[in-house]
Amino acid sequence: MRRRFSPVEIAIGVLIAIGLLVNLPTLFIPILVLGIIFLLYKFPPNRWKTISFGRGPSKVKRKNAKFRVINGSKDSDSDDYPRYH
Repeated sequence: MRRRFSPVEIAIGVLIAIGLLVNLPTLFIPILVLGIIFLLYKFPPNRWKTISFGRGPSKVKRKNAKFRVINGSKDSDSDDYPRYH
């Protein structure tokens, strides 16, 4: 469904456009800065980097270590369960 603009909205839009055209030289730098910020937001610099092909994925084999309790010098009751870290 298409929304039609009322005559008041059209008049306000025309006045805004005329105001921007008259003040264009003074608004040039802020518009340019906001445009650059918008472009950097839409296209972040990390997308500009070229994809470099390395040596390939290097997989390092690791040994799975089992967790174990290290007995300390503290007196422990035999009823307590061992604490795992």
